[in-house]
Amino acid sequence: NFMIKKNSNKISGWIILDKQSGITSRQAVSKISKIFKFNKIGHGGTLDPLATGILPIALGEATKLISFMQSKKKKYSFTIKWGESTDTDDIEGKIIEKSNSRPNKEEIQNALVSFIGKIYQTPPNFSAIKIDGVRSYNLARKNILVSHKPRRIEVYEFNLKKILNIDSADFEVICGKGTYIRSLARDLAEKLNTKGHVIKLRRNFVGNFDEKNKIFIDFSEEIIHSPSFLKKIKPIEKVLDDIPALFLTETEAIKIRQGQKNTLDSFKFHNNLIKEHPNYKKFERIYTISNDKIIALIEIDEGIVKPKRIINY
Repeated sequence: NFMIKKNSNKISGWIILDKQSGITSRQAVSKISKIFKFNKIGHGGTLDPLATGILPIALGEATKLISFMQSKKKKYSFTIKWGESTDTDDIEGKIIEKSNSRPNKEEIQNALVSFIGKIYQTPPNFSAIKIDGVRSYNLARKNILVSHKPRRIEVYEFNLKKILNIDSADFEVICGKGTYIRSLARDLAEKLNTKGHVIKLRRNFVGNFDEKNKIFIDFSEEIIHSPSFLKKIKPIEKVLDDIPALFLTETEAIKIRQGQKNTLDSFKFHNNLIKEHPNYKKFERIYTISNDKIIALIEIDEGIVKPKRIINY
């Protein structure tokens, strides 16, 4: 029986959980917090209870980078069942409409084109979006009319992978922040003059966190056997791989840690990558490193370096 000792609250980094079906993202976070005694913990993007797959969980100071994680590209694999729509747009809901129409391969592929790019999507009624402070799914469960405004999302790829039978097909999607796969399935079915809902859903990656990084925890077990757990924790800055880093001396790092603003020109620049960038006087997404440790999230505005979030190890 492996338990992290009292110093677990000093641990910072990412657990890439392979979430099992049947629990909410919040429940997964709560269970990990309880098992391993973490106080400061959160997740980087909700997965439906039905869904399995990659759920990045932030520990300690990594919780300050959750917004970065949520804005990453995500890939999903899912199955749509044709001919029936449900009130939740997935297999967990009750059937509300039926259709005898079934799309063929050519019709599906032609329809997918209109869902690629920047599009507007209406979230499902059963979602975690708040309406006047109340979760949408709580209202929907009470049969209170929910009306969401369409939201702009971005879909980078939407592919038909396999027609399983006349009633169902497998798909893959790579999309941006705020995309609901259940809504994509519902809207694709409508486009094809039928009804449809998701019967299977898996998230394959979030940003650069994928299946290779994952750890599976069977929460149904009374005792969690995980001696390699600590080795699987990814460093805080792993989520920042695609944004620039400004390398600082220890003296410069102290100033940033104290919340001081500095001119960009006052830094010694251990590398010139940022200064060579055509927009180097304005960066909204950047971080600082000293002695191989992340110091802070910063922004550069008209050549002034401003700390946004200080990272305390």
